[in-house]
Amino acid sequence: MPVPLRIACPQCGQILYRKRAGRCPTCGAPVSIHVEQTRKREERIEKILAVLGTGLVLAVFVLAGGIGLLEGVAVYAVAGAALFYAAKKTFTPNRPSKD
Repeated sequence: MPVPLRIACPQCGQILYRKRAGRCPTCGAPVSIHVEQTRKREERIEKILAVLGTGLVLAVFVLAGGIGLLEGVAVYAVAGAALFYAAKKTFTPNRPSKD
């Protein structure tokens, strides 16, 4: 299930829940181009991670094919942790900061 993308207004920083007529409901700044660029960026990142994840699973399958059960589980756990770390470092926080 995809995580809903929370996009902040480039002018006032408020989260854009509704974007009527391509403007921020709080300050009235035009946001349609900003929203489109942000969505394209997130979609590109998701595609890259999907390709990396598929490649990683195939590589682990080929490399860990002849080893025992416990070693295979350990290899898959390390590969999963590596992909999780890559995804965590790639995506920007989707929550407002607590500052």
